[in-house]
Amino acid sequence: MAFTTSKIVLFLILPPASPLIIMALGFLIIRCSRSLGRFLVASGFLLLYVLSISPVSNALLKPLETIAGPWKESRGGDDAIVVLGGGVGDLSWLELPAEPSCSSNERIIEGIKIYRKIHLPLVFVGGNGDPSRSVTPDADAMARSARALGVPAKDIIVENKSRNTFEGARALKGAIKGTGIILVTSASHMKRASALFTKQGFHVMPAPTGYRFEPKKPVFQDFIPRAGNLEDSSTAISEYVSLLWYSLNGEV
Repeated sequence: MAFTTSKIVLFLILPPASPLIIMALGFLIIRCSRSLGRFLVASGFLLLYVLSISPVSNALLKPLETIAGPWKESRGGDDAIVVLGGGVGDLSWLELPAEPSCSSNERIIEGIKIYRKIHLPLVFVGGNGDPSRSVTPDADAMARSARALGVPAKDIIVENKSRNTFEGARALKGAIKGTGIILVTSASHMKRASALFTKQGFHVMPAPTGYRFEPKKPVFQDFIPRAGNLEDSSTAISEYVSLLWYSLNGEV
């Protein structure tokens, strides 16, 4: 129940829900307080706009995605390649098995690229992190894709019970030989993920993938709102909120 509640609260904090809630509140009270109502409506609209333009989404992503560069072959000391789940698509309505999301596929590909260079066990981590859906665990769908891409089943380890990164790091402790891991996840997620795994005693070598930040000078069209920019802003804000939460609880 607590996990479901925390997810709902997070969804309400993230855009586009939060700007829409602010605007709705403004419309509700505008008859009682015209000035405050107008202020809230304008604030919600402005917030929705700025989070939908690339200069803002880029600025939010930059501190998250620049903490670690792409993985380079290490000199040893690593015991496993740990690939974190990034969601799956439920295709049961087509009578097809669940497929990894775009984010998960980016991580699978990066994990397999590393595996083919150093041949360490490939560990997929992630259960069902969405309490509103009953789908195949992330790790199961990702492992199936890895086998289809030629990774032998004997080299794959699956942890499919954890609902979030914190639970995944805790579940993996003691489940693999050694503590040196190459951690594969989205670049925006790496700061939180590496901190959580380090807290559990792992020695983390980051292997970020799926970069969204682009170091470029803004041009006119960058100020046109786009859904992709709003999604990037939402992703970044989710990471900041989660980092704050785990920091307050002493888990990072």
